[in-house]
Amino acid sequence: MKTLKLATWNLNQPKSARRCRAIRSYTDREKADVWVLTEVHDSFSLGHSFSHSSAPGCDGDSQPESRWVTIWSRHPVEPLVTSDKKRTAAVRITPDFGSPFIVYGTVLPWNGSTWRGYPSAGGVAFKEALAVQSEDWLRLQRENPDDEFFLLGDLNQTLVSESPQYYGSRANRTAIEAAFLKTGLVALTAGEQDPVRRDSAPCACIDHICARIDSKWIPEPAVRWPDTPFPERWMTDHFGVSIQLRLG
Repeated sequence: MKTLKLATWNLNQPKSARRCRAIRSYTDREKADVWVLTEVHDSFSLGHSFSHSSAPGCDGDSQPESRWVTIWSRHPVEPLVTSDKKRTAAVRITPDFGSPFIVYGTVLPWNGSTWRGYPSAGGVAFKEALAVQSEDWLRLQRENPDDEFFLLGDLNQTLVSESPQYYGSRANRTAIEAAFLKTGLVALTAGEQDPVRRDSAPCACIDHICARIDSKWIPEPAVRWPDTPFPERWMTDHFGVSIQLRLG
């Protein structure tokens, strides 16, 4: 049976050897085929054979070693063009067991974050960035109609219906769900499928894994780490999330 494991984690700029070792202990254990790491630093390596990163620099950190997104893969990657070279990265991956697929990594603006001069108030920055990125999602699917498409990264929005909301806003959630509907995507970490809300309530996922709604890959329940009520903030202030898929 053909399987594929996808994972995403916001690392909050790991630079010290201690943090890098701790993070690597989790990534080694997960054994994902493809990772979308966000808020990364080039000093951290997963050890996979192939990688592609967004343009250097993060808000408040202009060092060339700092990046919003790095995609790591066990299989060869072909970098793809995105409309936001700083906050996104995309690749076409060719595995040795089947057809190519596309992975798009992102960090959407969080509460209080501006984007290209748009203010954070009222979710303006979030919606403007989402509009640009969702056009990428559509374009890449149109250009590669036979490829599976996966969206991973820090969406900075919970997608659970029950209270408490935890993070983001109802307006931002409405906007991202409309974008999913328009682009034919579904979050595999939303609602009852949210592993953080399931295992670390009242927290919930803001880092998500999404696939085409008509994907041939069948997901198993998502998992989160560390196995604690809250993230281990000395290491990173986000849970990591992964999903194992099998080809239907």
